[in-house]
Amino acid sequence: MFTLAAIATTMLLLTGSAAAQEPTSPAPAPPESALGPEGDVSITDTPDLAFGLGTLDVTLSGGLSSGLYLFLEPGADLGLIPLGDGLTLGLGGTVNLGWCLLCAGVTALTPLNVSAWYVNPLARATLHFDAIAKAIDLPQLDTYAGFTAGPSFYSFTLSVDNDPAQGDFSETTFLLGPLFGGRFTVNDDNGFFLFAEARLLMEFGYNTITFRDSNGTVYTQDDGVSRGGLDWVGGLGLRF
Repeated sequence: MFTLAAIATTMLLLTGSAAAQEPTSPAPAPPESALGPEGDVSITDTPDLAFGLGTLDVTLSGGLSSGLYLFLEPGADLGLIPLGDGLTLGLGGTVNLGWCLLCAGVTALTPLNVSAWYVNPLARATLHFDAIAKAIDLPQLDTYAGFTAGPSFYSFTLSVDNDPAQGDFSETTFLLGPLFGGRFTVNDDNGFFLFAEARLLMEFGYNTITFRDSNGTVYTQDDGVSRGGLDWVGGLGLRF
């Protein structure tokens, strides 16, 4: 019995010594892709494409309206009031500037002197929502609806070379109505986007026709204006 106890004690001592001498395996190091320049773990942020508090969208549209007017429309929207998850109210405005391109050609090629231009400065409030983007799994899409309103000024002048007679048509109206649009981010890094917008506008005001004949006599006529229509606008933008 004494011999068996001695053998058992010796085996336990040898086993404990071997276990104490066995090196412990080091913890696996994080992959190099997760390390920053100084060996720290870095976190890559996904760009936030949503229109939210403090977001500034700058837009620019242009082209040929009705085949006659060369126009340019800069605009801006600023996110000011968060109204809930995926809902932000923005305030901003647009300025539509138009110049009659055909009139310049008529003036250059004929004895007629024709000029026409218009300016539409419009304020706007837009509610941006991401429900559609989530429904179709397209985070680059920003949809919005809103309301726009502001004055419109139009001028048309017609005269003939070497003749004091001249006709003037001027119109001052007020535009207002709802709008709906969408913006699609094409580059996550720099914030560029394409946009399209529809506006259903009502217009009311007055116009004045003034005609001065060759003898210097002036005739004036004033009329009221009331009409409406659908306006489509598209272009490029940059989100800050």
